Amino acid sequence: MAHIFHRIIRSWTLFLCAASCCVSVGCQSTSPMLEYITDGQQTFLAVQTTGKPVPAEELKSAVAIASLRCFQAGVVLGWMGGNGVAMKRLPSGWSPPIAIGVVKGDFGPLIGAQHVDIVMVFNDPATFDKFVESGSYFYAGAQGTAAATTGTTQASGPTVKTYISAGGVYAGASIGGMGILIKDAVNTKTYGEGATVPDILNGKYQMPPGGMEFANKLEGKG
Repeated sequence: MAHIFHRIIRSWTLFLCAASCCVSVGCQSTSPMLEYITDGQQTFLAVQTTGKPVPAEELKSAVAIASLRCFQAGVVLGWMGGNGVAMKRLPSGWSPPIAIGVVKGDFGPLIGAQHVDIVMVFNDPATFDKFVESGSYFYAGAQGTAAATTGTTQASGPTVKTYISAGGVYAGASIGGMGILIKDAVNTKTYGEGATVPDILNGKYQMPPGGMEFANKLEGKG
């Protein structure tokens, strides 16, 4: 009986030591990119369950995608913010993601709040390069209703298509003048100092946790 008791005490001590070590290092096993990947994947799945999902053939021919989960709210002055990721298609599959964010102001008789899921499908490498270099400002209409609404539109010409799923109550909503920001701090924490956006998107770094799962979703797997 005493032997069993000592084994229990020893096991509990080892557990407490492990927990203490985890606290001392800040439990940094979770990638800072994971939240952005999760937002991007949830957005993609939300759009794909609407009446107008991204066609499979467009995903197969796409050179890159950007997936953003946004939230907007406002009375008279509208505001939008959100997070997500952008990924590039490589010969071996999808690249590791870069973290991106969105900021946007809008004016008009806006009442309420609404989440907006946005998937941008790029079919031109130069357009995507410009997107990640300087951000993208585009206009896409999406009228909010009492429950949810879906819509498709083209942005920045035929080289990129934007698919939208919008839910919630937001009278007179429009998605326009949107600015895309590269989250350099998140990318650096994920891939290390000196990691550049082109190097990440060209596959010079390993896929972070959650990235392969999202890539599989884009390929229609899982």
